[in-house]
Formats: sequence, C-alpha cells, structure tokens
Amino acid sequence: MRMKKNQSKRQNEILDAALHLIAEKGIRNLTIRHLSQAMHITDAGLYYYFQDKLAIIQALVSRFEGEADAVKGNLYGWAAVEAALIHRTELVLATPDLARVVFAEELFQGDPEVEQILFGMMQRHRKMMLRHFREAEDAGEIRSDIPDDTLFRLVLGPLRLLIKQWGMSHGAFDLRREREKLLKSMKLLLANHKQGAE
Repeated sequence: MRMKKNQSKRQNEILDAALHLIAEKGIRNLTIRHLSQAMHITDAGLYYYFQDKLAIIQALVSRFEGEADAVKGNLYGWAAVEAALIHRTELVLATPDLARVVFAEELFQGDPEVEQILFGMMQRHRKMMLRHFREAEDAGEIRSDIPDDTLFRLVLGPLRLLIKQWGMSHGAFDLRREREKLLKSMKLLLANHKQGAE
C-alpha cells in the first residue's frame, strides 16, 4: 500500500469522499473509477495515494481507530468506558457519514476482505474495553458477575443501535441527550449494589 506514514491533506480528502460514497451508494460502488470521478481527478491521481479499494478501507479504519483511541489519556475503569462511548458519538457528530458506514456492517456483507478488516477493528476495541471493565470491577464501580463478552455486548450494543438510529434518521434527534440518558441507565443497571449495601 503506497501511503505516507502521516496522511496528507489530499489523502484525507480522498478518505472523506470514499466515506461519503459508501454512505450514499454502498460499498459495491466504492471503486477507483467512481471515487476519482467524485474527486474530479484521474484514476492515476488516486493510485498515487492508494493502491486499491482495500487500501482505502484499511486507511478509513485506521483513521477511525486512531481518532477513537485519542481519548485514552489517564482514565481508568468506568470513567474510561464512558469517555470512550462519548468520544465515539462525538466522532459521529463531527462526521455523520460514520454513523451510516462504520456502524452498519450489513453494507460490507459479501466482501470478505473488508469484513475481516472491520472484525479486526471490533476485536481490538473489545480488548481495550474489557480492560476498562475489569478496572471498574476491581474498583467496585460495576458488578463483577457478568461474563466479559456479555458485558461488552450489553454496553456497546445499545450505543451502536443508538448511533445507527441517529444515522438512519439523518440526525432527527439529539444524539448527545440520548447518549447521556443511555450512559445513566447503563451505570444504574451495572452498579455494584453489594458494595453499596456494605
């Protein structure tokens, strides 16, 4: 993949156009020809930055993960979980096409290579979140009797659905307000009631 270590402004413009093309017309319409037409450049102009469609998808995922990971800082436990969920929604608010692409896996069905890239991203995200869940459990912030994978699905599933609904409705409701209601309910449901009774 011919990509500079630090993405240039032009590369980011290409990635933005690719994201919009996928959101509007689906992954099957993300081709070098369609993308070059949308960018008003030649196919060769695109090949200078990206070897092929798969390289573009990999770059999109890398950019999304890099932005999502930027929130880590010195947070631990439930504070880190909440910060990660808040940051995800803020990324979507800043780039609405993310809601219609990254959180809509059905767009990529039938494209095994792309599915594998997205599955890898999900697994890396799962590993990071499980670490913070264990920190929260050790600190007595949340209950510890829920299996790891179930906890991951209980927390991430509702957020993904919320973002997907927001994207499909073209931002018809206040995503931040609904996110805060969701986070409050999650904290209530997962609270370590045993510790509170001691």
